[in-house]
This record gives sequence, structure tokens and C-alpha cells, in this order.
Amino acid sequence: MSGVEVREVRSAADLKAFIEAARRGQASNPRWVEPVSDEMGWIFDPKTSPLMLENDIKAFVAFRDGAPVGRIAAIVNHAHLEKYHDGCGQFGLIDAIDDRAVFAALIARAGAFLRGHGLSRMRGPFSLSINHETGLLVYGFDEPHVVRTNHAPAFYSAHLEALGLRKAMDLFAYVCTIAETDFPERVARLAARFPPAGEIKTYGLSLLRWSTQFPRVLELYNDAWQNNWSSIPVSPREAKMIANLMLPVSKPSWIRMAQWQGEDIAVVSQIPDVNEALQGLDGKLLPFGWARMLGRIHGRGTRMTRLPMIGVASRWRGTRIGSMAVLLLLAQAIEQARRAKVEEMEISWMLETNHAILNLVASLPARHTRTFRVYETDL
Repeated sequence: MSGVEVREVRSAADLKAFIEAARRGQASNPRWVEPVSDEMGWIFDPKTSPLMLENDIKAFVAFRDGAPVGRIAAIVNHAHLEKYHDGCGQFGLIDAIDDRAVFAALIARAGAFLRGHGLSRMRGPFSLSINHETGLLVYGFDEPHVVRTNHAPAFYSAHLEALGLRKAMDLFAYVCTIAETDFPERVARLAARFPPAGEIKTYGLSLLRWSTQFPRVLELYNDAWQNNWSSIPVSPREAKMIANLMLPVSKPSWIRMAQWQGEDIAVVSQIPDVNEALQGLDGKLLPFGWARMLGRIHGRGTRMTRLPMIGVASRWRGTRIGSMAVLLLLAQAIEQARRAKVEEMEISWMLETNHAILNLVASLPARHTRTFRVYETDL
């Protein structure tokens, strides 16, 4: 007998146990930075969370001897099913102690929930969709835990694979050391030999126009990523949630768009590594965590930044104008990092099959630092 009991999250006390289960699972991981605890409440609020309103999601906690020892969420993502018709449900937010019986109980409970909705496969982890944190860390355990990416001890993947979960896709993170790149200078020389480059207009978002500009970023995101593996669109309600979460910790001018003859054709976004600012806060923003976090981000700045988006509008992909627009935006991102005295920039995540973007990023130069794996299993 494993002595493991898995319960559905139904109350504030259950949600507290859900958060505590992550702490216990990650206790041996010195790189893990605990996310803001309040976000769990926002994400799982059935009245206001877009993820809950638009999907069927259940969160579960595994207990042993009354203590939380693991957690998982099971997700029926309706946008995914409407697009792919593949009978595939999802799991996410998986954390557990180093005990295969706990992992087995969590996977079994999530699988049972998805089977109950008529689904035949399960894929993950997603937190709680592919538009957010995706994949489980399987390489780069000693690398920093960068904002909005997964970090986990090596035993997580070992237990999942022993339970029969198989690789569906790998996602890569690359890191560019700012002091070692001459990419902006190379792009400037290339632009001088390509006269139309001067007609590509670039602009950064602004604080005053955030509410009208950020939806344009996500509109381009939905278009540019629509043919990517397992992609789904960001809904208007989810876009509003993302905008509200990002605004306090973003530098709006670091999210940049390129236009050609008045049309938005490319985007490159750079964000401070908020995880650096969250270190030592234990996931708590009250009473003084907010001030400490914002001071670290907007005052002294972060040592590292992350580029979560490098994209070209679908009809401009493969064209010289579209390619030049991305190069200009990426060069500007590096120049902004230089001015802010940023030391390293992580570009993540990128599909292992996206050779064009991987080759571009490697040319910065940048080195492959982490791999995130999406698993799947039959139900």
C-alpha cells in the first residue's frame, strides 16, 4: 500500500495544500523560485479566471499521513479540441516528492478525469495551456529558473518516464551573453545593403497606450503561431488576464513591433527576469513583497532577461521584409539589454523542429542551456 490519497481541490484550505505540495516537491531544487502564491487563486477562480471559464479544469492534491506530497491539474482544453479533434486532454502544474507511487497516483487521477470527458490521450505538462508555461525541465538542471518557465528536479522526468509517459515534443532555451554578441552591428551592415529595410518602422509599447497596444501584440501572436505544433489562440479574456499580469513587471518599451506600410508584421518581446526579483519572498507579495519585487525590477534591474516571443505574421513569413523586420527587432532587444546593463538574455521556448529560429538564435551567438519536454500517454 502506498498510503497515497488524492483529493480534488474544493476549498481555500485545499488550495493552500496545493501550493504547499509544490514546495515539498521542489525542496531539493536550489534553483527553483517559488511563484507568487496569489496567482494560484487567480488562475483557479471559477468566476473570473479565463482558463477556468473556457475549459474544464480540476486540480488535485496527493496526501500521505495528512500531509500534501504532490499535486496535478487535469485540463480539458476546448480550444485545443476544437482545432485538432484529437481526443487529447492535458495535465499541468505537476509537483511531487521523490516517490513513484505519488506520481503514479497523480497521473492516474488526472487520466481518470480526462477519460470521464471522453478523451483518449493525455499530454503535458502545461500551466495551464500551451500559451503559458509548457514542458518539464529535462536538461539544464543547474541553470537559473527564468520567469514563466518550468524548473524541476531530475527525478520528476525519471518517474514520469518510468510510468510510461513518452516524449511528444522538446522545447529549447538558449542564452545569449550580451557582452559577447555583435549582432546589432551585423544587422546594421545588412540593413545598409537592403534599402527596403529603411521603410520598416519599429515601435515599442508605451505605458499610456498599453490597453490598446497589447491586444495588437496578441493578435499578431495568434496569427504568427497559428501553424505551430499544438498551438491554440489566446482568447480575448485570456489576453486581458495576461496584460494585467504583465503590466506591473514589464518594461513596455521592451515589447517591440515592426510595421510595413502601416501593417504590424513582426514582434519581439523582452521581459525582465522577474524570478530574480522574487527570490527570498517565498511567493508572498504582502505586506512588503510588492515593493521589494518592483524595486528590484524597475530600480536596480535584473541580471537576466527573457525573450518569450519572436514572431512574424504568417503572410510575411519567408519573405525578405519579414525576415529583416525580425532581425531589426532582435538587434534592438540586444541594444536595450546593453543599455540596461543586462548580462544574459534567455530566448525561450523554441520548438526543437523550428530550425529557422534555432539557427537564427544560435548565430547571435547563443548556447543551448535548457530543454523542456512535453510528454503524452494513452488513456
